[in-house]
Amino acid sequence: MKKKLDRWTGRIPMPVLPPEVRRKVFNEFSLGYGHTAAKDEALRCLLCKTPTCLDSCPVQSKIPNWIETIQKESVFDGYKILRERNPFSSVCGRVCPQERLCESTCILTRKDGGKAVAIGGLERFIADSVRTSGFKWEDEKAPATGKKVAIIGGGPAGLAAAYYLARKGHSVTIFEALPYLGGVMRYGIPECRLPREALDWDINLILNLGVEVRTNTVVGEDITLDEIRKEYDAIFIAVGSGRGKKMNIPGADLKGAYSAIGFLMKVNTGEIHPLLAPDKDIEIPTGKKVVVVGGGFTAVDCALVSVRLGNETTVVYRRTRESSSAREEEWDMLAEEGVDIRWLTLPVEVLGNDDGEVVGVKCVKMKLIHVEGSRRPKVEPIPGTEHVIPCDIIIFAVGQGDNPVAYKDVEGLKIDKWNNLSTVDEEFRTNVEGIWAGGDVVNGGDLVITAIKHAKIAAESIHKYLTTGKWEYKGEG
Repeated sequence: MKKKLDRWTGRIPMPVLPPEVRRKVFNEFSLGYGHTAAKDEALRCLLCKTPTCLDSCPVQSKIPNWIETIQKESVFDGYKILRERNPFSSVCGRVCPQERLCESTCILTRKDGGKAVAIGGLERFIADSVRTSGFKWEDEKAPATGKKVAIIGGGPAGLAAAYYLARKGHSVTIFEALPYLGGVMRYGIPECRLPREALDWDINLILNLGVEVRTNTVVGEDITLDEIRKEYDAIFIAVGSGRGKKMNIPGADLKGAYSAIGFLMKVNTGEIHPLLAPDKDIEIPTGKKVVVVGGGFTAVDCALVSVRLGNETTVVYRRTRESSSAREEEWDMLAEEGVDIRWLTLPVEVLGNDDGEVVGVKCVKMKLIHVEGSRRPKVEPIPGTEHVIPCDIIIFAVGQGDNPVAYKDVEGLKIDKWNNLSTVDEEFRTNVEGIWAGGDVVNGGDLVITAIKHAKIAAESIHKYLTTGKWEYKGEG
């Protein structure tokens, strides 16, 4: 007889490939829920009348509504509800940090030992069920308005904006500098976390709305933004802020010292684009000693990929596990796969040989300094703790740099000191009429779901502008 799970504590774990298997293959390591497990997990949801999870979702997905469709075995209805507010359920169900967003406010966690409903896993279940069913999904769209919108950048913000605007009946064209759409979802996130068939499904549904795409087109070089403005009624800039960065330490330009985006782009597509990766002659390392610097999702992605390429991999981070932005479970998985994770460790110099090749990284141990009134302790070096980690490759996962090529020559456009467009107002209007901006180009780097949120708000504002002709920028300057 099947044992009844306790609703509050009986969260059903998602099956995962064992470490000895997953470290050798690029297959998705998280296997997802089957139908029975998904329904059992969905039945834990209380279907709150005033759901706290909704408010902690950046796009305010109607979580209880679509979870109820799993309870009723009607996932196609659930997918329709999901797509009202997010065109990337296949992606977000996999890469969103739900434990810090929607799941963090689940009412089930209010009881001692209570565990949140697996919202991310259930979202993925609905999207995968529809995708693998063979059904040809079509989104509803309004009649054509005759208005034209240009979107600069084909990453999560640009694609999401295209989706929302195309469904409102506007003619949309995406200008993308790289050969393929997807931005960080394709070039940054490895296949073992986000299989390309799932990503392509989400993207193709957007294109099926009639969205035109011009890839390999660098706005600012192949065509100017001013030229585009003459042809289109509105513009949404979503170029990201994904140019690779390295630490400003001696030896960071030696052969074998890579930015994270350069390394991941090379592995994920076999290509490097000068707009994103300043590195030259990146070689995909196999059987090497690799050090990854950083404590976020990108550092985890680099380590996951490095291990699967057969490298002896070490991660160093100047702070602690508790202050890292990556998921707890991902650090656990890396440790299971044999990654050496060294907390409170700061690189101070990359060491090279006479041929200019990386042979090691000099590091220093750090200590926490608790500052009264500050939620996050500071760190400072511990004298006398310098040591060398031998390595052939060092990968810097330390954030993204600016990429202002597309918009740097627009007269009057206000650009901040980081070359980002952070002075947009609450509807993501820039200070130049007819131009909006969203995603990483605004905040310098954030989550996929944050970019989708920006796109959704901006698309509503663009639609309002196209139908009323009113422009009311409410930002700075």
